[in-house]
Parts: sequence; structure tokens; C-alpha cells
Amino acid sequence: MKETVEKRKVLQIIGNNIKTLRLSKDMTQEQMAEKLDHSVNFVSLIELGKSGMSVTTMLDICNILDVDVNCIFKGLLDYRMKDRDLKLMDNILSLSNDDREIVEKLVEHLINKNNK
Repeated sequence: MKETVEKRKVLQIIGNNIKTLRLSKDMTQEQMAEKLDHSVNFVSLIELGKSGMSVTTMLDICNILDVDVNCIFKGLLDYRMKDRDLKLMDNILSLSNDDREIVEKLVEHLINKNNK
């Protein structure tokens, strides 16, 4: 019975993360469903944590939302990082690829500046 409760909690966290990411991209469930080539009900069940999904569907969702797969597992993975570092990592992972490139260039600039 404990395994079922744990699985349900994991699915709820993943579903909530997907919903949060979808909303941050101003995307409706209908738009997500269309891009996934699945029903709105399927997207709703995932976001409510009432259904799991295949790895390929998870990757499709990451590509549609333009996020790293770790964003979907936020709150489930133990990075063993300081809270401040974890928050920074989570924020960076939630950015689009273009914005992540800007952050990467900024970090490289700061490192080069400090190494002079």
C-alpha cells in the first residue's frame, strides 16, 4: 500500500510541475494537447497526478515547453545542494534555451573577469 501512496505523490508532484511550467509559458491545456497529439483529458490527468506517461511523452513535453527534464522532477530529486544554489539551478532550468544561453555567457564573462 505504501508504494501506491508514494507513486501517487510522485505523479502529483510531476503533474503540478508540468502545469506550472505550462502556465509560465502562457499555454492552455488545449494547446499542449494539440502539440502532444493527445486529448485535453490526457493532459489534465497528467497535471492532476492521476496518470503517468511514457518517457517519450515526457521528452515531448520538455521540448514543447522548452525546459530541461529536471524541471519536471523539481521537488523529487535530491541534489544535495545548498538551498540558494538549488533555487538558482531551478530558476535557470525553467528558462528557455535562448535565455539559458544568455545566462551562460554572463557566467562565463564573470568567471573570466575574476580570473584576470
